[in-house]
Amino acid sequence: MNRIKIINSLLFLPLILLTGCKKEEVVDTKQPGTVEIEFDNIALINNVPIQLQLASPGSTEYPYENAMGQQFNINLLRYFISKIELTGPNGESFTDPVSAAAAGTKGYYLIDESDVNSQFVQLKDVPAGTYTKLTFTLGVDVDGVQEGAVGGILDPATNHMFWNWNSGYIAVKMEGQSDASNGGVSGTETLEGGSDHGIAYHVGGWKDIPNSAFVYNNKRMSFDFDVDLKVERLEQPHVHMYFDVLKLFSGVNSVDFTGNHNIHKPIDGVPVAENMEHAFQYDHIHQ
Repeated sequence: MNRIKIINSLLFLPLILLTGCKKEEVVDTKQPGTVEIEFDNIALINNVPIQLQLASPGSTEYPYENAMGQQFNINLLRYFISKIELTGPNGESFTDPVSAAAAGTKGYYLIDESDVNSQFVQLKDVPAGTYTKLTFTLGVDVDGVQEGAVGGILDPATNHMFWNWNSGYIAVKMEGQSDASNGGVSGTETLEGGSDHGIAYHVGGWKDIPNSAFVYNNKRMSFDFDVDLKVERLEQPHVHMYFDVLKLFSGVNSVDFTGNHNIHKPIDGVPVAENMEHAFQYDHIHQ
């Protein structure tokens, strides 16, 4: 009996050795990965980023000041980001595909302060490598402006960010109140009856026509990272960007709420458009 047990044990020994020495699966980390970009809307006060807080329409509480010391609040803040690119020092390159059709859109993102999820942009299938620069467009250019119906995030019926085919999409929409404003604003989502102290900045424009109200107000901008953004299959890096609402009124031009507080067409939005690209700031990367 003991001899039989010994023989049976020897027969099972190769099976035990095989199962105990199973080769670990090798994961190819150099496959494409995902990059997340967060657009964090803030007010930079004394070099301290303060999280933006939306006010109720008609509120007379004014937590912010423009460059002229005029107080204001914000009811609504939305803006389009498109044509995102990542580039690196060794030829690494990623371009987020863009398309616009009735069936839907790709590569266009509507950042809405009232919707936290909209503030996180996911870039998928980014080639593995090291990236040191982020580039994107604020607004929607000619390839996103269609004479016919457009679906998805560019659907005018749902985003409320479209004027008409000639004027195109609003790049940045901001509405609020200021005690410096004499009111009379129109064409807004949050300010009814003109609002005694309303301010409304609907800024955009996708083409230039000389001697007309049509001007190009979208902005293309690039940001260098202070550390390398490393992309691979097992990494999901996070890029943190700031959008400083105070810079809308002080980046290059000081905007006076007593006279310039009701913007609804491209030509009138030029002073704010020249400020817009200064509102964005790269902050840091979570690797």
